[in-house]
Amino acid sequence: MGKHLLGPLALALAVVAACSNSDPSNDGSGSEGGDGTSEKGLFTCDGAAKPDELALPRLSRAELENTLKFAVALANPNDAEEIWKSIGDTFVRYPEDLRTPAPGDLKGGYDRGDQAIQQTQVDAIYEIAIAIGKELTATPARIEALLGACATDSATDNDRACLDDFIATWAARIMRAPLDAGDLAFYADIAGDKPVDPAGVADVIAAILNAPQTLYRVEHGTADSEETAPLSSFELAARLSYQFWQSPPDDELWKAAEENALLDEAGYRTQVERLVGDPELRNALDGFIAQWLRLDELAPLDVLKNDPAFKAFAGDDMPPDSGRAQMIDDVLLSAFAITSGGGSVSDFLKDKHAYAKDGYLASIYGVPVWSGTGPAPLFTSEKRAGLLTRAALLSTGTSTTRPIHKGYVIRNAVLCQQVGTPPPNVNSKPPTPQDLQTTRQAVANLTSSGACAGCHLTRINPPGFLTENFDALGRERTEERVFDAEGKLIGSLPVDTTAAPAVQPSDARQMSDATELSQAVDESKLFHSCLARHYFRFTQRRVETPDKDGCLLSEIERKARSGAPMAEVLSSVALAPAFKVRRFQ
Repeated sequence: MGKHLLGPLALALAVVAACSNSDPSNDGSGSEGGDGTSEKGLFTCDGAAKPDELALPRLSRAELENTLKFAVALANPNDAEEIWKSIGDTFVRYPEDLRTPAPGDLKGGYDRGDQAIQQTQVDAIYEIAIAIGKELTATPARIEALLGACATDSATDNDRACLDDFIATWAARIMRAPLDAGDLAFYADIAGDKPVDPAGVADVIAAILNAPQTLYRVEHGTADSEETAPLSSFELAARLSYQFWQSPPDDELWKAAEENALLDEAGYRTQVERLVGDPELRNALDGFIAQWLRLDELAPLDVLKNDPAFKAFAGDDMPPDSGRAQMIDDVLLSAFAITSGGGSVSDFLKDKHAYAKDGYLASIYGVPVWSGTGPAPLFTSEKRAGLLTRAALLSTGTSTTRPIHKGYVIRNAVLCQQVGTPPPNVNSKPPTPQDLQTTRQAVANLTSSGACAGCHLTRINPPGFLTENFDALGRERTEERVFDAEGKLIGSLPVDTTAAPAVQPSDARQMSDATELSQAVDESKLFHSCLARHYFRFTQRRVETPDKDGCLLSEIERKARSGAPMAEVLSSVALAPAFKVRRFQ
């Protein structure tokens, strides 16, 4: 029994078992009111500062996939799905981006932030581009769909013009800017003296898909020899589309770039509002929210489906294969619903709608299945306090909760407060309890003395304890049922959710549950500032330098803290002056 009760804690303790080298200066606090409310923002703008800028941003794997799918659909919309399916196994070889935590954090980071270039990436995109070229030219019908009737008629004197026209239109969209005469000739010459021969056209396609202008965001600006130069209308279009949709500009945005409408303030704002208000926003918003809140750390829920203890614990709520995905999507749908519905950052934190589109999660929440249209059902329990009590932030894939993991996520991801790194001599092997215990009691006994106590007692454990009235599947409970390894119920113990989470360092208030915790987090505005910090990292593909990046950080933060709609918070990045220019020195 003891090993089964404490076993799930081992991994959590190995990751966040104690607190050494904690940085009190990065506790996420501003000046406080008597109730722990932060009255001012964390960031200040120095107009003379010169922010760092990535010289040549590489497309993330997600952005590259969207770009290649766009390229295929633009070339052959009727066969696009079939073509992409045929090269799926080839694209799998492109390596995943590596997420690197910010200095002082143990986990986190954004795939956009991986700007490393690996030989495996070079090899993979070469193979992918070759495969796409072959598929797009595989039959006479596909050649005609690609180049037009001029490629399959009996005349040969129009073949070069036929290929030139294709490159001028298709390649420009893929490279996000019109090609000059020299570039157009360079790619057309690859086909040799048979401009519409399938093999030659396939080579042209592969070369375009391997071009730096395709794989990177290449920006030249519009003012030579200037330290800071305005971006061209096409460069602005690319920035906007990858920022909000993680894909190349669509037809409307491309047309706006062609007409220089993006160089007009009203025209520019119109496109920003359109992009942020479109369902395609989920392409980027889902990635941002999932990586900020570390939803990928939710363990698979069905691994222990044959384990006697887990089967007894789950009962009728045995997770299906899709259970994990349902829980993650619940959080992502909340973020999108709030953003598209005009809600604020606070509304996202406190959203009590259950976005359960499948029966399993609906059962966990005790609500009807949501159709996906119209308002989602509301949680039926007053204890279900919004984001912090969504199943994705509570579930473990085992029969016991993980207060340490929950507490660390709240402290570090939700509040942007650091707790330092575990000491090198930490013992991650949990002791065998002598008596029947709740998970909270086991954690408290394990972390109440020695090197562990410094951070666990005041910073890590308390936020996690406040959600202990939800079990390891996210179900509400008043008692914790404890099972032995054979699945026999050996006892039920009342759960204790009281704790002092110290949302602000000087806030010593004792709280009773996650509802009070959510209210304190909202009042502190630290969640809002944390969103600003992380959205900066997602947008800029790097960790912030506060003294250099304060202007953009403070603008995002100001919007977030003001109660403005989340759509405006996201838009604030694109509406900042720095978004429209590039520093070259």
